[in-house]
Amino acid sequence: MRKLLEIEFNDEIRKVNLIVWIFSFLTFALFLLTRVAEKAIFNIGFFIELTFIFVVLRFYGRALRNRNYAFWGLTLVLSLYLFMNILQYTFMDYNIFILYVAFLSSLFLGINGYILSSPLYFPRIQWWEYDFRYRGELKATAILNDEESEIRVADVRRESMSLLSFSQIRLGQEIKIDIPFGEKVFEVTGKLKTAREDIPGRPIRYGVKLDVEKDTERKNYLELRKVWNMKKNANFRRKFADYKESKEAKNEFQSN
Repeated sequence: MRKLLEIEFNDEIRKVNLIVWIFSFLTFALFLLTRVAEKAIFNIGFFIELTFIFVVLRFYGRALRNRNYAFWGLTLVLSLYLFMNILQYTFMDYNIFILYVAFLSSLFLGINGYILSSPLYFPRIQWWEYDFRYRGELKATAILNDEESEIRVADVRRESMSLLSFSQIRLGQEIKIDIPFGEKVFEVTGKLKTAREDIPGRPIRYGVKLDVEKDTERKNYLELRKVWNMKKNANFRRKFADYKESKEAKNEFQSN
């Protein structure tokens, strides 16, 4: 059975794991420093907050390893916790050392979020849109070992791409992608870095790191990114136009 998520282990993943350990250490240090500053150690509030920090960080690390989208909700919870401490020790109980640790912890949380927001790990999915006519995906053809297969391009950002395909593709392989749009065909190449199969029988989501070192390749990528954004926005507007037209037709039918 295929794993839920497969990642080509690289320097970026090592960096993420290191950042998580540093962030967790700084967050625990911040908790202890605030409790010492308030002289509130080993009381009921101390143990409640300790349990909260431990549980949230544990689930944060687990969501990160599984690339579960709950990761972003937990990131928001941790951001609010740090923000509350920053506000308290800036305007109420000023403490420069606690502020330094809080800002440093926030910095590592932000860096980690930025790295993982790439289409390689957390592509932008229109999970609320069940009608494929209104999704911002682009039809494309993947060419691998002289074999072609139909795919869909779901996200284009950060010199990376998220693909949807029913084909089983091994990580680390070079892939060529042809994306027709209008009268032009965009040709891009890249390397498969991640693969994710959420539900058996549904398309597998692949993360591709694009090759944009040459000027022509970078130009193709930048144009493709504009096309993807334009297609997504056009589908969004078309959805509401169709809804409005359908509603007007229904009201007209009822009035007759």
